[in-house]
This record gives sequence, C-alpha cells and structure tokens, in this order.
Amino acid sequence: MKIRIETTTKLGRISDNLRQQHKGFREWDLVASRQDHKTIIQILIDGRDPEAVDVQGQALPTLVYLAREKRPQYHHNFKAGAMNALIRVSSRISNGPVILNVDCDMYSNNSESIRDALCFFLDQEKGHEIAYVQYPQNFDNITQNEIYGNSLRVIMEVELSGFDGNGGPCYIGTGCFHRRETLCGKKYSKEFKAEWRSENDRNSKQSSSALEESCKSLASCAFEKNTEWGKEMGLKYGCAVEDIITGLSIKCRGWKSVYSFHKGRPS
Repeated sequence: MKIRIETTTKLGRISDNLRQQHKGFREWDLVASRQDHKTIIQILIDGRDPEAVDVQGQALPTLVYLAREKRPQYHHNFKAGAMNALIRVSSRISNGPVILNVDCDMYSNNSESIRDALCFFLDQEKGHEIAYVQYPQNFDNITQNEIYGNSLRVIMEVELSGFDGNGGPCYIGTGCFHRRETLCGKKYSKEFKAEWRSENDRNSKQSSSALEESCKSLASCAFEKNTEWGKEMGLKYGCAVEDIITGLSIKCRGWKSVYSFHKGRPS
C-alpha cells in the first residue's frame, strides 16, 4: 500500500496497472464529463471477507469508492448532496450507527479521537441526548504573528467552547462524529435508547457486486425527487453554509452536541 501511494504521488496520476485492477477507475474512461456521468461505486475492501486483513492479521474495515450520478439537468447541491448520497449508500452497506465526516483536505492526528467520541455517545446519563461530537480544526504552518485570523483560533479555542452553555456547538462541516439517526431526521425523545449491540446482517449473503448494483439507485440524481432529503433529512440544501443550518435543525429537534477540545492535545 505504501509503495502504491508513493508511486501514485510521484506520477501525479493513477498508474495504468492500478486502473486495470479496479473497475471504478476503468468506468471513468467512459465518462465524457465529471458533470455528466452515471453512479460509479466499487467496494474496494469488503469487511465481511475473512481474508481482508492487514499485515498484522487484523480485520480491515469496509472501504467503498463512490462517485454519485451527475446530470446537467439536475442540481447536485454541492457538498450537502454528496454527503446525503454517502449517508444513503453507507446505510445499505454497513449501516453503522456513527458517521465521521472529514473534509478531503483534512485528517485526524489523534488515534484516540474515535474512542473519545464514543465515550460521549455511550455515557449512561447524558449520552442519549448527544447528536454529534464536534472536534476543532487545527492548521499547520501558521505563524505566531498571523494577523488575518485564517487559523480560526478565536472560533476554535473560545467561541465554540462557549456554546456548551447553550446545548453544545454548531456543526462546522468537518471533524464531526454524527449519530446516523439524527442526520436522517430523528427527533429527540427522553425514551430514546440506541441499540449499539445490534448487528446489520441483512446484506451478509449478498456478493459485493450485487451490493454495489443495489446501491447505485441510492446515489442517482432522481432518487431525492419528492422526498424529504435536503429538507427534513440529511444535510440541508439551498444555503452556502449547509453545515451550520444542518446543525441548527438538529438542535431544533431537541438534540444536544459536544465540543471535544483539549488545548495542547492532537485533534
């Protein structure tokens, strides 16, 4: 894997050998435009496969490549539309109760961030109230005399922490662990109890290729027509700050959020 990544970085493109190995890459050869193509999906690593292990023999999680359908006559709704397609497709493949949203140009440098987020969700007293756990954004190579506020230091270190007195921080579009049900429009109830131990085995007998085909319609342009997606379900459409209004709508349904910020610790 390391060699393949380094080779791709050096070439500045996917090598012909790798393109032939994965049909997801080959399908792009038949695409005339990035704005006009069918759904392209491939399960690269099937977590159900007992042979899907790393060099230490540990099981690997399912890894899926998805490019949702785009057509000129349909508005793709930018990042919100992409996120909603991912929510639907992942619900068919794994249906994990927690979703981590990270922008393509960001990463986590704290291997314990998942465990920390789960501690909030699993808290016996308040965990059932939490819709999402928001982490701060930290930026590399920022000078100490940075005068334009590009590092968002005041927002990340002061303002978002202050939201704890009002039900928690807003959703800032990345570095956030979501409870899947809240993204799908579920309203908060004191009687709510998450089924963390339930297993999703409804697709255990389907082959990877069959599962891929069944997911294509979920990422099609026409799927959301006459539905609540983009309105009451998923991320909101029609606003440049879809993350903020999505977080506010979740709060309006009675949920709370948590800001996991520890100055000096990686995030």
